[in-house]
Amino acid sequence: MTNFSGVFLTVQSHACVYTICTEGELFYSPIMSDGSVNMNEFDIVDFYEARDYDMEEEMNEIQSALVDMMKRAGLYFQSAVTV
Repeated sequence: MTNFSGVFLTVQSHACVYTICTEGELFYSPIMSDGSVNMNEFDIVDFYEARDYDMEEEMNEIQSALVDMMKRAGLYFQSAVTV
């Protein structure tokens, strides 16, 4: 089972809600016609498929926005890298 971050981003133009797992992987779930979202139906975003539809940059922006939201909430930590 995937542990989601608890941070969600709705993108109306995609009719989807996005989230990331605790490791930063991007997931989506469609918004149903009645406006509901099945929180058990999240699927991983396929960045190769997104590239085919010229959406890779947009998916990266969504993922970055979710990581930033998690950082502000104190839920996402990156270890320091020694150079």
